[in-house]
Amino acid sequence: MSDAFLKMYLSGKTMADIRHFLNDNGVKTSYGNAYNKDSIRRILTNRKYLGIYIYGNIEIPDGIPRIVSDEAFKDAQILLEKNKTAPGRAKAVEENYLLTTKLFCGHCQCALTGMSGKSGTGKIHQYYSCVSQRQHKGCNKKNVQKVYIENAVIDGVLSILNDDYISNIAQRIADLSAKESNTSTLTRLKKLLKENETATANLVKAIESGKAVDVLSAQIEKRQAERTDLEIELAKEKMVRPVLAFDEVKFFFEKFKNGDVSDNSFRTSLIDTLVGQVYIFEGDNARLEIYCNATEHKLNCSIDERKSSSMEQLAAKR
Repeated sequence: MSDAFLKMYLSGKTMADIRHFLNDNGVKTSYGNAYNKDSIRRILTNRKYLGIYIYGNIEIPDGIPRIVSDEAFKDAQILLEKNKTAPGRAKAVEENYLLTTKLFCGHCQCALTGMSGKSGTGKIHQYYSCVSQRQHKGCNKKNVQKVYIENAVIDGVLSILNDDYISNIAQRIADLSAKESNTSTLTRLKKLLKENETATANLVKAIESGKAVDVLSAQIEKRQAERTDLEIELAKEKMVRPVLAFDEVKFFFEKFKNGDVSDNSFRTSLIDTLVGQVYIFEGDNARLEIYCNATEHKLNCSIDERKSSSMEQLAAKR
């Protein structure tokens, strides 16, 4: 169903068109409500449909069954951003600014968004720019080079990926996964299976004691059919909420320690999975404050202001 929503949106249908189609045909949300603008947007942007298990801001690929393709999902996100009133944000998605929605100005707390510009020589420069500064609202935050700041964040995150950090985050995710898997539906299905097993065993005992074989055999056959249906429902429920083992999660995070930092897919996965928010400060104590997922401590990294000041001349020419 979610894949169908993406296809409708990519074919030119608006979110309003999709909402009206669903509501006119009596389709309800999982809570039994009519669809609204927010529920359609949540469907179009839900990364769980890519097979990603989400714990807070941490994302684990292939943690749950996939139901949409990467290509369709990516195209839908680009189209969503293009349809907004902020064209710069859509451009950031297309040009893959890794810190989009995660990088903030330490002075005015506003977001830094990805921008690009052409110098007098025709060379394209990519950088992050403070929204408040760009809108002339009083912030003097300098622009910062895209590659430099992304490398600084990646280096900082990799520096904390020790055994203790990995074990801590793996245990938290495994515990939450186990807790989320114990749903009321799962409990009900297990109870019904147990009752089915007990009833079937009693019917077998009745046959063994010499009671009406034909009647009891038919009841046993019915119970077996019920059991098959219950087992299918149980399997579906487990697929939706799989239990992630500690060792599996730990192995996933350990792969980051030796990843290729020049590989864009690795860089994207590292930042999406481990980085919550990044604040950048200038002045005598120029630094980054990186708030990593599943840790209570912030990571402080020094930065070189010269890497951002070179963008000022470019910004002035635009």
